[in-house]
Amino acid sequence: MVDWAQVLHAHGSQLQPGATDDEVTRAETALETVLCDDLRGLYLATDGVYDSQGEWFVIWPLSQVVSRNRNDWAIEVYQTRQELLGFGDDSTGAPFCVRRDGRSGIYIWTPVGGEEVTWLADDVNSFWRGWLAGKLPPY
Repeated sequence: MVDWAQVLHAHGSQLQPGATDDEVTRAETALETVLCDDLRGLYLATDGVYDSQGEWFVIWPLSQVVSRNRNDWAIEVYQTRQELLGFGDDSTGAPFCVRRDGRSGIYIWTPVGGEEVTWLADDVNSFWRGWLAGKLPPY
């Protein structure tokens, strides 16, 4: 299990107070999904990760995870998007996602020019380390 507080503090991330286990469970219920252990652990350590330099949440607070997944991308045209759960974005609006069915993988979903899903990492820890190092595809 990843010690998210240690990982995030080591990189100077601006953290929010952690969500409670009940808050995470309520978000999962609202979204009819179960978060992978890594993502659940991250939310228990911090309810979102804010990039103060870029002025956006790289990892959205749980309330945004619920609202954005329910409202912003509930358009039926985006069939692939409905298989994914957004939890943050790259500052251009392309969301970082996990699979709703619990299978491993972190993806970025781009609706421009059709639905494009790009694999970024096997798990949240690898994703976060790759994001900080600037080594994630397609960047």
